[in-house]
Amino acid sequence: MQLQEQAADFEKAGIGIVAITYDAPELQQVFIDAASITYPLLSDIDAATIRTLGILNEQYEPGDTAYGIPHPGVFVVDPELNIAGKIFVEEYQVRVDSEGTLAYALQVLD
Repeated sequence: MQLQEQAADFEKAGIGIVAITYDAPELQQVFIDAASITYPLLSDIDAATIRTLGILNEQYEPGDTAYGIPHPGVFVVDPELNIAGKIFVEEYQVRVDSEGTLAYALQVLD
């Protein structure tokens, strides 16, 4: 929800927001509606993208209810669609701060 609270600041800086979770679209929609999310929220229920990006939390095995949880973090993608930077943390209970994310994105995109 921090990202939504700062969405206007990201937009003013010319930076778009896209989020991805392992949740099914119907669960995401509940969150989108409750938090008035305006940026795209993508669903990766089989964790294919999360695995491909190398951010899968390996503490859970296929079949576990938490399988597919990524390490929380942010990729900063430049206009040419290259990853210009990334910030990730190990524990899913910790989140990357949206103010710090914006400052970091501005730094690596400068």
